[in-house]
Parts: sequence; C-alpha cells; structure tokens
Amino acid sequence: MKVSPLEFRYGREAVKKIFSEEERLKYMLEAEALIAEAEGSLGVIPDWASRSIQETVHKNSITIDKVKEIEKETRHDVMAIIRALTDAAGAAGAFVHFGVTSQDINDTATAMQLKDFQEFLVADIASLMKVLESLVKRYADTPMLGRTHGQHASPITFGLKMAVFLSEMGRHLERVREASKRYLVIKVMGPVGTGAFMGNKALDVQEYVARRLGVGWEQAPTQVVVRDRYVEFLQVIAGVATSLEKFTTEVRNLQRPEIDEISEYFETSSQVGSSAMPSKVNPVDSENVSSISRLIRSLVWPELESAVMWHERDLANSAVERFVIPYSCILVDYVLVKTTSIFSSLRVNTDRMKENLARYDFSMSESLVHLLSQEGVPRQEAHEIIRKASIRARENGQSLKEFVSKSSDFSSIAGEKVEKAFMPENFLGVSGQICSNVISHSRELRKSVQEKGGD
Repeated sequence: MKVSPLEFRYGREAVKKIFSEEERLKYMLEAEALIAEAEGSLGVIPDWASRSIQETVHKNSITIDKVKEIEKETRHDVMAIIRALTDAAGAAGAFVHFGVTSQDINDTATAMQLKDFQEFLVADIASLMKVLESLVKRYADTPMLGRTHGQHASPITFGLKMAVFLSEMGRHLERVREASKRYLVIKVMGPVGTGAFMGNKALDVQEYVARRLGVGWEQAPTQVVVRDRYVEFLQVIAGVATSLEKFTTEVRNLQRPEIDEISEYFETSSQVGSSAMPSKVNPVDSENVSSISRLIRSLVWPELESAVMWHERDLANSAVERFVIPYSCILVDYVLVKTTSIFSSLRVNTDRMKENLARYDFSMSESLVHLLSQEGVPRQEAHEIIRKASIRARENGQSLKEFVSKSSDFSSIAGEKVEKAFMPENFLGVSGQICSNVISHSRELRKSVQEKGGD
C-alpha cells in the first residue's frame, strides 16, 4: 500500500533512489567497510580482518530482507545490520563495528547521501540559471510595467525582472557550495565522541574515512554530528524553495487575463484547465511549485527542534530526520526541475506588455518629474506638480498624457520633450547594463561549477 505522494506522484527516480531503503543500507554498509579499512590501515584491527570485512560488504550479499528479519528480534535497525555483517564476515566478524557506535554509521551514511544529492542540486540550480540567462539576454531591452504594492510603477524591462531571478539563483549556488563544507561532515568517534575504544588512533581513523569520502569531519563530536549542520543544510534548501515560489508566483500573477504578459506553456491539443469550465488555462505547474515549496520550508522547523538534544545525545531526532532530510532533497530537486521547465517554455507576450504600458501611462509619472527637474523646477516641487496632475487626470477620466498636454505647468516645455518623457524605452536607466553584468557573473559561476565538478 502506497501512502506518501513521493511514492507515486512527486520526485525523480534517480534522486529518490539515493534515499531509498535499499540504498540507505548500502551507504551504511559502505560506512562499516570504510571504517574497517581505516582501522586496518592504521593498525587498530588486523589487516586480514579489515580486508575480509570490506570484501564481505562489496559482495552485496546482505539484503534488506535479511536485515529486517534480524531487526524484528533486535528492535534496533543498525544492530540488525551489524549482526548481518558479522555473520557474513566469518572470523573477521569479531572486528565489525570496532570502536564505533550506531550514530557513527548513520551520520556517515547521511553525509554520503547528501554528497551524492549535492551533484543533483548543483546541476539543477545551474540548469535553471542557464535558462534564465537566455531570457535575460533576449528581453534585456523589452519594456514592461514595473509594479510595486500591486500598483503600476515606473517601467522596467522583462530582462531586468529575469536578471533579479538569475542573480538570486547565483547566490543560492554560492550558498550551497559554501555551506557544504559545514554540512557534508562525518563522525567516527564512538558513543560519546571521545574515540576511547580506538585509543590514540581515533582521530586518524575519522580523518581517514572523511578523506576517502571527500567530506569533512566533526571537530567536537558528541555521539552525533552536531545538528546545527543539518539545520543549515535544510535552511539552504528552504531558501532555494522560497525563491522558486517567488518566481512562479510572478508567473501566476502576470498570467492573469487582465495582465496577460507571460504565461506557462499550455498543451492546447489535450490539456484540461478545469473539470467544470473548459475555457480555463490555469498556471498549474507554477501553483504546484508554490505548494511544494511551502512544504519544503515547513521541514526546517522539526530539524530546529531536533538540534536540541539531551546531553551527548538522545533519540528524539531520529524519526524526524527520516522524513525531513529525504523529503527536502527529493522535493527541492522536483521543484527545481519543474521551475526550469516552466521558464524554458515560458510564453512572453511582448505585445501585451506594450499595450499595458500605453494603457496605464501614469507609470511615467517619475519620468515627468525628471523632465521638470531638468527644466529647472526643484525636485520636490516637480513631484507635487505631477502628484496633483495625476489626481486631477484620474478625476477627469483622462490619461496622464492627455492632462499634461493641456497643463500650464508644461506650456513652456517643448512638446517633443514631453512626448519623449512618455516613451518607456527612454526611461529604463541602466537596465541593459545590469542585465549584461548579471549574465556575465552567472556564466562565471556556472563555469566554476563545471571546472570543480560541483565540489
């Protein structure tokens, strides 16, 4: 019986596999093998036993069914794995799990999972950035209404709007790469973090395993990797999800029929917008991203609670992390891929952007203040003139341009200057340069990721 929507509706199989029951067992067994390798190399256990344990793990003969069968008796999932490995390793079984505790295995396995997931996360962000770069470049000089407080504001370009999104994703890429040094961390120091069972080789064993995995190690462990690290990871994920909801909320708003400046791709040959109203063309993908992003953000809170442990460790975090870490990873990958698809097939209605600018010419009020200022009118006085003109124009049912063309405040200003002040393309500031700068920076970030293999 399938209960979680992750089982039948959301998430990509390649990412779900990382967090599957079967793969988790492989990660945990690999942790045991690496610890044995380190201990054998450093003389903590006999070399023959180390090699035998590694060979046993790599035979892949320990199945999830066998472990579950043992767990019914032990009521301890890690001990069930240890028992299965001990039985399979023969004489070397005496040295399985030597000097370590369950959480050494759990947290090392988690680091391995997150490291594999990191490749997807970095690639997903870079893919979205590439799509946004193309939109920034294509529409860098395409004017549209700016909007603040839900009201019309001075004109911007659609490219600039996309540049804001692109720049934001670039910062997320930097955050992921920077924070990974803190959350891709293992711990191999036994029950209370002293490494006492392994003697003076304990730190060497831990460092050996970490270097083999290409991750860091806990500097001051308890029984666990200290959970501020996982909190940071989930906060980074939540930040990405927040941006994706922001981007897709903009799609949803600008797709409204009264605006109609951009919209999602809609398969007209077969897609259904509503079971009741056949005319509907709904932004369902963007709404889906918004919905799941809210869930992702909510998963940070349980981990914040789980970071508060009794003494060197309690078990109150265990069940929580079985949900929040896999769910956050699987779902953020899902919405990143979906958002990339939305923006790669986005319908951009430049004609409607022009129509809306022409229809709502009050958006050029700042441009008129600028014109008056250039003609020698003090800035604050110019602002008051245009404020009153805007009020009067609305009261009279006129456009701002109609009212201004008859206003004595503009009688001494050449008509062509007033005409130019109402042209959105003349009041876009350095939007084009901003777009160019953001594209350059984004390409540098993506290039560095490719060169370093996503860290």
